[in-house]
Amino acid sequence: MKVTYICDCCGAIIGSLSLTEEELRQMGVDPRAAELDEAIIKSAPTGDLFIYSLCETCVDSMPVFEAE
Repeated sequence: MKVTYICDCCGAIIGSLSLTEEELRQMGVDPRAAELDEAIIKSAPTGDLFIYSLCETCVDSMPVFEAE
């Protein structure tokens, strides 16, 4: 199954992997579960998964607030 990581901020493709269902379960993702965390993980009709995260560029451009 193809798993593609996409930046939730800019939409860039961060990377992709081909994983078995067992490997996904080891990562804590059950591809056959009726309820995926739709805010982070979306599935395509082909069975591929899209995981939304942040790319390094977007993380680096975010303001950092230090505790006072």
